[in-house]
Amino acid sequence: MIVDNGANDIATQYIAVNYTKVKVGSGGDPTNATQPALDSYVAEKVITPSVIGTSILWNVEFSGSDLGNEGVSELGIFHATTDTLLSRVAFTNTGVLASADTLTFTVRMEMI
Repeated sequence: MIVDNGANDIATQYIAVNYTKVKVGSGGDPTNATQPALDSYVAEKVITPSVIGTSILWNVEFSGSDLGNEGVSELGIFHATTDTLLSRVAFTNTGVLASADTLTFTVRMEMI
């Protein structure tokens, strides 16, 4: 068992520092533990996640102009320098957004 202080240390000193790249794509395949990338890359943002206790929280916004003429249906958290995929989630396609619209994603990962 990893105790709360250890989980917080891992979250703060390793994951939050290194996994700062959020990418979205338009792929539709189910999530697979051996998957190294998104199915179909559309856009990315670099953000520093928040750490609250043993939870890591990524809050990221994409504008319609960031996404171009595609909706998105997958999101991944990546290592800033090695592009290693930490986590990916697939969801129903958002559809095309107007360029002035904003799409906000919140990803919460619990270290247990």
